[in-house]
Amino acid sequence: MSGKIVDLFSCGGGMSSGFVSKGFETIGAVDLEVAKPSHGIGATFCNDTYERNLGLRPMSADLAVTGPDEVASHFGIKPGNVDVLISCAPCTGFSQKQSRNHSKDDSRNRLVERTAIFAAAWRPRYVVIENVKELLRGRHKHHFQALHRALTDSGYNVYAEIHDLKNFGLPQSRIRSLIVAKLGGSFYLDLPEVEPRTVRDAIGHLPELEAGETHPDDPMHVCPRIGGHSLERMKAIPRDGGSWTDLTEDQAHLRIPSMNVEKPGSFPDVYGRLAWDRPAPTITRECSHPGNGRYSHPEQDRLLSVREMALLQGFAPDYQFEGSLSFKYRQIGDAVPPMIAGMIAEAIIEDAEGRGALPPQLRMAV
Repeated sequence: MSGKIVDLFSCGGGMSSGFVSKGFETIGAVDLEVAKPSHGIGATFCNDTYERNLGLRPMSADLAVTGPDEVASHFGIKPGNVDVLISCAPCTGFSQKQSRNHSKDDSRNRLVERTAIFAAAWRPRYVVIENVKELLRGRHKHHFQALHRALTDSGYNVYAEIHDLKNFGLPQSRIRSLIVAKLGGSFYLDLPEVEPRTVRDAIGHLPELEAGETHPDDPMHVCPRIGGHSLERMKAIPRDGGSWTDLTEDQAHLRIPSMNVEKPGSFPDVYGRLAWDRPAPTITRECSHPGNGRYSHPEQDRLLSVREMALLQGFAPDYQFEGSLSFKYRQIGDAVPPMIAGMIAEAIIEDAEGRGALPPQLRMAV
């Protein structure tokens, strides 16, 4: 199968690049490139990144109001053209890490349900969605339930499960909802499980780098400058998996106010170093600052470089990112890991060729 895909909420092309690596052709992509409201439309430069790596310029449009007819007209999409519709709406409103989500239903959550409108109009054979685990089991799971009903009404059978992507070879613990809907037939996603890959496996081969430096052989092997009190703190964090909770009383001046000394187990990952021989923790859109998580190099006194972060997220070693340094990091954290996208693409190819996986209960029956 060498099918055609359209990627809604395409970000920097993580999902698309995984599918393209397996022979699919991208014929359309849409992303508004919005970060904080104060940044404005186009701020994240992810459409530039998508175009540089995939050769197609995404349409800049708000999918809350832009429909399939407008997108089809923009790209010249004809009836029957779309084999796979990818639609990975923003996850911010579902994530339990956002305290406001425990009480408020973010308006962006309704973007998940918009997927069904595009599916009903274009009738792709498959619809693929990735999101945080709370989409299926969280407080606002009714948005997925509404999507499920709408897709079912349009003739789709929906596979939806939660997986830790480290079990499939991603060198990062990343628990995500994976959803594949198939038109007129059942689908079961059975990705091959492997021994988890480690930080060392993914980035141990890269040359050393100073904070604020760009490596001459790879412009993506770059990280922000650090100095003063922040550098002193980083140097004090033990190598290979250390945390701010390891700081001694003599180093108490290096703690920031939010480091709750009375509860030393609180938020241990902030300002933490990665451990060489374990998978990385989840990389998020806030990965551009060491204070936002365990994003510091296991040994060197710096944040992980853009290239290192991208490799942990399953991007190809030559993938290029556009925009400011902070938005390069954001594009990586927001992305669907291309490695996992490629595996989903392979599963769809096998299914389309009649070699798809059977659910466990049917395998037992056979």
